[in-house]
Amino acid sequence: MDLNGLPQTVQNFINDTIQYRESGNCLDYDTCQKILEYAADTGSQKLTGLGLYYLAECYWQKGEYENTMQCLTESVGCLENARMYELLAKAHNMMGAVSDRKNNRMLALSSYYNSLKYAEKYHYYYIQGMAESNIAYTLVRMRLRQEAIQHYRIAIACYDKSEKTYHLNYNRINCMIECGCCHMYLGEMEEALQLWNEIEKILREAPESYYSKITLEMYRIPCELLKGHEEEALKLASDLLEQLSDRDVFEEIMDELVILAGILTILPDGKYLEELIRIIDEKHIEVYYNIFLDLYPFKVQSILRKGDMGQYVKYTRQYLETYEKFRQENHRALVSVMELQDRLRNVTLDRENMRASNRVLEDLAMHDELTELANRTYLHEYLTGCFEHAYAHEEVMGVELMDIDFFKEYNDHYGHLEGDHCLKSIAAVLQKHQIPGQIFCARYGGDEFMIVYTGMTAEQIRRISEDILREVRALKIPHECSRCSKYVSVSQGVFARIPMENNREWDFTSRADDLLYKAKSCGRDGICLSTEKSRDKFIEIK
Repeated sequence: MDLNGLPQTVQNFINDTIQYRESGNCLDYDTCQKILEYAADTGSQKLTGLGLYYLAECYWQKGEYENTMQCLTESVGCLENARMYELLAKAHNMMGAVSDRKNNRMLALSSYYNSLKYAEKYHYYYIQGMAESNIAYTLVRMRLRQEAIQHYRIAIACYDKSEKTYHLNYNRINCMIECGCCHMYLGEMEEALQLWNEIEKILREAPESYYSKITLEMYRIPCELLKGHEEEALKLASDLLEQLSDRDVFEEIMDELVILAGILTILPDGKYLEELIRIIDEKHIEVYYNIFLDLYPFKVQSILRKGDMGQYVKYTRQYLETYEKFRQENHRALVSVMELQDRLRNVTLDRENMRASNRVLEDLAMHDELTELANRTYLHEYLTGCFEHAYAHEEVMGVELMDIDFFKEYNDHYGHLEGDHCLKSIAAVLQKHQIPGQIFCARYGGDEFMIVYTGMTAEQIRRISEDILREVRALKIPHECSRCSKYVSVSQGVFARIPMENNREWDFTSRADDLLYKAKSCGRDGICLSTEKSRDKFIEIK
């Protein structure tokens, strides 16, 4: 996360907080509030979006779903404006999970697909895996298991391409388990056992992985049965059902209750399914409409096996009453979503009107008054857009940082008025080279300039940077205090490559800054260049 411009104490706190969260820990309420306090003090949309997202996670852990959704709804606008697309994809995925818990399956699917939109575009494979897996599980409960398998397979492939994180194997194994259960339901036993073999391989290669032991045992039941180990399968089922008497264990597996019920139906004795239904009845899960409704066919199967028609009528009546509540709840949620969309639409219209009326002022605010080049604010916006385009289209992007050699000495000797004339002359050279969509020049600060190259090869970028060096020399601006030339000269650091999966635009500026430092170390009045196919190279132009 780019925290440039924020106080160092804030940067240190945020970096430590992010590192703590990525190690698998959940943040507490006070830490989230501290982030939001920093956001208010600094006016940072990035910190506001980050703080609201982490606060949503905090509420989610406590089961406070209304507060979770409120925080997520407020965070997405900040995350969008700050171009924090990875966190934005996560936020939409969590909104889907909350909507599912609030019994609105259609809204959940909509949120998962919104998450996919960003995850696929920016190659966030881990988040894409989570969204695909959540879509698949929703399809399972709609009894669309063949379609669910397709999404599970995509999710597994995404997890295989993901960087290792604390929760990676947890989600990966759960995804394989759910996919395997779908294969079993469809009679595709070889595919189900193959997934079990892959799970065992993961655990052998990474025994320290965090995973749900009870979910793993759940899937092991039918696998042992398929391998002819009926006694072992029945023992596993008995042990698992005994563990479900613990409230924490039950809540851990609650989202998989429908899958577990399906597994227990294939056991030779119906008593295991009956015991599960008894445990579920004791826990009173009617408030979770989706889960309660999805379990209906399994409970009916258990009731009819006992021939208890009175219980069947009573339960069916309860099912219909719950379904009506579920329908009304969905209707209210849909109205809320429509109202939210209307508010967002009005905000968008207001924003567009404001932009139209302030266009001239914005243009002035985006340019440096002395050199008439783009200023740092405009540069940041342009650089982000170029990076996203280059990443999406796998094109080379170049960033050059250039500053005037011994400019402080020039100012001290000739005076600040002459210093301003010198800056204008250098800026005029850059302005001649500007080409819309290819070469963008900006004043980075003081005597430092940045050039962004797009839609060009690395060789073309090298030639342009050499031309700039020669043309600055050709100005022949006297500089008696320079220790590298009798005229004003510049040093340039140029980095050019195709953006990779883990790159961000600030990686390019950081590398260009390193190369500029090397150019100065090599004697100045030259270029230090690096591309994805070459190491750092100092270019002397005679």
